[in-house]
Amino acid sequence: MYEHPYFIDKVTEYENERLERAADRRRLLAEHADQIVPRAAGPVRRLGQRVLRAITGSRAASGSRAPSTGCEPVSAR
Repeated sequence: MYEHPYFIDKVTEYENERLERAADRRRLLAEHADQIVPRAAGPVRRLGQRVLRAITGSRAASGSRAPSTGCEPVSAR
């Protein structure tokens, strides 16, 4: 029914350690920002970029010009 104080203390101790590690990680990243190199895009990121390009490309194309039929317009005789 009630939680034991030992359990609460252990959880609190764990949470404090986790917060300290996160603060150290943020400090390290802020101090060495010039050394951070972005990772190459993996398969999921490449797929997401491809889908995003297809979505934004189709919107931009449809809004700026008439739909393409794949043929050149015929001049009047």
